[in-house]
This record gives sequence, structure tokens and C-alpha cells, in this order.
Amino acid sequence: MRQDRTRQNTNNGQDPQQKPRIKLHRNPNKAMQEMMVTIDLLRASLIEETAALKDADTQTFLTLQDKKLDIARDYLEGMNQLINRKDELKNADEALKDKFEVMRNEFAEIAHDNHAALNRMKNGMKRLGERIMETAREAARKEQQYVYGASGKLQSAGNGTIGVNESA
Repeated sequence: MRQDRTRQNTNNGQDPQQKPRIKLHRNPNKAMQEMMVTIDLLRASLIEETAALKDADTQTFLTLQDKKLDIARDYLEGMNQLINRKDELKNADEALKDKFEVMRNEFAEIAHDNHAALNRMKNGMKRLGERIMETAREAARKEQQYVYGASGKLQSAGNGTIGVNESA
């Protein structure tokens, strides 16, 4: 299937005066087909990212981000165009609309699985950070601390404490 949409560089869609990154075909059926291609690309990207997360493959995960972001922007802009053309889409082929809806629902499920994998990674990183901090606190408590007394002589201070600014 040939895509008849044009891509243009934008500033993340921030400037409403700029042309959209994509311009869906004027024909509602072709516009829906173009969006189905975009949905399929984003779906494949999310599946690949979810697999990288499940395999703890950080390198692959990081390399996928630019591509995923680019496709996601196309998806959002394309869906906004379809929403703005909802009256035109009422005249689109019923079989195509049904296929589009099935594809959209499958995509929503994949996006949900991806979100769950991202949350698991986030929680795992949080637990790792907490373990590192607890280990550092424990090591500091075990160390013999020395301080200077009022007379300027070095003396034992007993077990010490650690204060760490954990904000980053």
C-alpha cells in the first residue's frame, strides 16, 4: 500500500501556524487506510519496546525511542485530522470502518501491555535505588566514626549516621 501523505519537520507540533507533519488523503477511505498503516507501525514499535523491557534489553529500548516518538506524533496528528473530519468519515466504506475499529482496539490492548511493562521497569528501578541507599546507610552505620573533640583531639564518635540528599 502506498502512502500519499507528506511529512514535514515541525517543532513537536507546538506552533499551530506550522504545517502538520502528515497530511492525510482527502478521500476518507484512503485517509483511514493511511492511519491504519500508522497504527500498524506504532503497534509494531510498542511490541518491540515491550519485548526489550521484558528482556531487560536497555540498549534496544533506548534505540527504539526516537522511532517510536516519531511514529507516535504521526499517529496523534493523523487521529486529530480524522476527528476533525468525522462528518466525512460517516460516508467511508463500512467494512473499512469495522477493520479500523478492530485495529484500534487491538492497538489499545498492546499499548496497555506496553504501559504495564514500563511501570514494572519504573518500579524495579525504584526498588534498586532504595536497595542501594539502604546498603549505603548500613555501611555507614558499621564504620567507626572519628571526630575532633572540643580540645581539638581526635576521638571515637561511635556509630555514625548518614544523611543523603536523595533528590536528583
